Amino acid sequence: MNLYTREVITNDFMVEDVSGKAMSAKKVFSASIEFLKDHFLLNLKTRGLLGTLVVENDIGWVLTIPAIWSEPAKKFMRTCAVKAGLGKKPNIALEPEAASLFCQLAPFCSTPRDVRQNTCPGLKFMIVDIGGGTTDIVVQEKLLDGRLKDLNKPSGDQCGGTCVDKEFMNVISQMLGEDVMRKFERDYLQKYLELQRALEHVKKADPEKRIRMTIPFVAFDKICNEHCKKSFSDVLKQSKYKNTVTYVNNTDKVQFSKELFLSLFNSTTSRIVELISQNLENPECKELSMIFLVGGLSESIVVQNTIKKAFPDKKVIIIHDSITAVLRGAVIYGHNPNIIASRIVNHSYGISSKERFDPSKHQESRAVTVDGVKRCRDTFHSLISANTPVVVGEKRSHTFHTIEPFQDIATFRLFSSPHENPVYIDDKDCRHCADLKIDIQSPSKDRIDIEVDFQFGLTELAVTAKQKGTENKSNVPIKYK
Repeated sequence: MNLYTREVITNDFMVEDVSGKAMSAKKVFSASIEFLKDHFLLNLKTRGLLGTLVVENDIGWVLTIPAIWSEPAKKFMRTCAVKAGLGKKPNIALEPEAASLFCQLAPFCSTPRDVRQNTCPGLKFMIVDIGGGTTDIVVQEKLLDGRLKDLNKPSGDQCGGTCVDKEFMNVISQMLGEDVMRKFERDYLQKYLELQRALEHVKKADPEKRIRMTIPFVAFDKICNEHCKKSFSDVLKQSKYKNTVTYVNNTDKVQFSKELFLSLFNSTTSRIVELISQNLENPECKELSMIFLVGGLSESIVVQNTIKKAFPDKKVIIIHDSITAVLRGAVIYGHNPNIIASRIVNHSYGISSKERFDPSKHQESRAVTVDGVKRCRDTFHSLISANTPVVVGEKRSHTFHTIEPFQDIATFRLFSSPHENPVYIDDKDCRHCADLKIDIQSPSKDRIDIEVDFQFGLTELAVTAKQKGTENKSNVPIKYK
């Protein structure tokens, strides 16, 4: 979640573990990815496949990320993936899109006829990827050639499984007391991790049946006796949850009341329903008939029932083993990244400009005179607007030029805004998001024009430049702010 909530991402930013110890985020992410890579290769080697049927250099790696992550977050993850040994340019797949590809093949219908109807051209559907940290949503239409077209820009929020985990942990913390809970996290780390794993099971419980969760009873009992001079069961009986959480005698379990259990999902499910509703407001979604639920928290019966109740006119489908839908879809994407035909741009992108002054829209305080012409400073010259459909591979071009004789480097600032028509580069929510630097191949005393191509329809922003009069096109490094 650090990458989703953090506005400025640098290579040296730090993350903290449960005990508050800080470590380089780049080191943590890279090591995690490297472990997964090594585990996969070891599995192939153990099965006698590595070096025989599978050659390591022939493996194409795909890294999945939430579609709502920022461009700096995507670049940071790519840097970590390269550092972890996933080649010089691993594929980046957007998680809800990957899940969508898997859903096209998953046997979720009862008859072959239903399968044909539910995957036929013209079908409009929504993928709701309810993962650990975020809920990520894409709305797509299947085209005649079998490819997929986005109908809305990716949307989502911090309303995944960890949000429900926090609610459960708050209950436990209030039962034990905050000081006791902090000591438990610090001194019983293994048991704390076991408690988190137990949460994964209890979140899938049927609220109409008995709701029990395994707890580290011995550790809880010991720490309660040390700090409170009482047993865990006595501490529980005297807490505010004495009527809603009960200890099951002679076991390592507690039982939740139905009312308390459901309440712990409320804020998360309410936000998920709100996000789905916002997507359905788009006129393009008028004929949308199906909602696919994927991701870890989609296996929660509470979440499933809430969404079905909120959208009774939609067919809500929970893919079998939905927790692996993104993983399996990423493999499909790795073999055919062109299966996504078009996407919707999430932000407006532009550069600073001095437009000819227009009194109907420009502020007089920003007026300047350039070569005898009245202009407006700091205007947002749009390269592309938010919510614009872009065919994958489509390029938007802009010509820049040198401003000094024998200039060998051209730099310019890139601005972004979530709004469709920003006027100034310092408008609300508009920010200086990146710097681009272009090396001039043959500096000259004359003005040199540089044609810069932007590709906004890929999973990451890509920029290339070509000096007019030459054929050499080069990738432009993007330094995010």
